Amino acid sequence: MLYSLPNGKVIEMSVEQYIELTDEELEYLISINYGDPVENPFFGSVLYKPAALDIDFVTPIDCNIIIEEIDNSIDYTPEEE
Repeated sequence: MLYSLPNGKVIEMSVEQYIELTDEELEYLISINYGDPVENPFFGSVLYKPAALDIDFVTPIDCNIIIEEIDNSIDYTPEEE
C-alpha cells in the first residue's frame, strides 16, 4: 500500500508494517525526509501490475442476499423513553 507522509512524500509499505508503525517511527521518517515525491498519478497502480489483474479466484456475490440479511438484523421498532 502507499502511505502519504505529511511532508508530501509517499512511501510503500505492507498493511502489517502500517499497523506496527509507531508515532516515533513516523516522526523519524518525516524528519529524515524519507520517501519519494509522487508526480505520476498512476504510481503503484494495478494497471502496471499485470499479475494483479488476474481475478480468476474472485467469486460473484449476490448483493440481494446480503441486503436481506442486513434488513433482517435491524430492529425497526421505536424505543420507549
